[in-house]
Amino acid sequence: MPLDPALKEVLLQFAAAPQPNGLGEMRQMVIASAERTPKRPTKIAGTRDLLIPGPESELPARLYLPLGAKPEGGWPLTVFYHGGGFVAYSIETHDQVCRELCEGANTAVLSVEYRLAPEHKFPAPVDDAYAAFVWAAGHTAELGVDASKLAVSGDSAGASLSIAVTQRARDEHGPAIKAQLLIYPATDFGNTERYPSRQENGKDYFLTEERMKFFGEMYLADAQHAFHPHVSSINADLGNLPPALVLTAEFDPLRDEGAAYAEALKKAGNRAEQQSGPGMIHGFANMTALSPAAAALMDTAAAWLGRELSA
Repeated sequence: MPLDPALKEVLLQFAAAPQPNGLGEMRQMVIASAERTPKRPTKIAGTRDLLIPGPESELPARLYLPLGAKPEGGWPLTVFYHGGGFVAYSIETHDQVCRELCEGANTAVLSVEYRLAPEHKFPAPVDDAYAAFVWAAGHTAELGVDASKLAVSGDSAGASLSIAVTQRARDEHGPAIKAQLLIYPATDFGNTERYPSRQENGKDYFLTEERMKFFGEMYLADAQHAFHPHVSSINADLGNLPPALVLTAEFDPLRDEGAAYAEALKKAGNRAEQQSGPGMIHGFANMTALSPAAAALMDTAAAWLGRELSA
């Protein structure tokens, strides 16, 4: 399928804009870009900003609550981790994604801001992500949510963190997870040459192969960490993990490893689905007001999450 016309226009705007000079400028530019991006109207009950305990410092978080009467036992809860190559973005840049998931899935959402690389390399973001999930599961009364209806979600690097959280919850006898919604996840840092999409889509589609290499260098202190199961989940023991929906984008360098991860989950005996994004690019979850096709994909994903959490 051809590139989505609305996203083609976005790419032209990206190409015409000045390129960041270093990580500091990149962080400033992505925040400014998120503020300028149009937003779809959403209807939720409201939000509440929190500071929650992390392994070394408090972590900013934002709780989103759905409209309507709270179910007996509390709302389902989805803990969300933002993308950004482990080096950028925040709960602010992904505010709209969380609002849409809150409304579309009828779930409370706790968006967590983890420590970023290179100041805090692997495993610090994973440790923060898991600590935040465990904290949320232990404070369900305070949050107004149901401890028996917990999910994790994230996009890109945040999806990678979500996957690591599911592994740790299983391996460390942590809280049960009912569902994982993984939006264009990074699942293999160690054997990237085996995915044709890395080359096919490695230039000109927002996320580039060069930028991914930069992210990996910032995130991993040791080259061998690229093969750690909490980094390259495709290498992990994938048995006994929660039901998953993996979203991929046709023009994303991460497309093939996302599809491979969904297939690996199924082969390991899990219930997993892959939803392709024809004409989509990496980052489409933040572009739903610009692209009706992106909006439809995110609505489909939110509906899946809502069904899993209400079962």
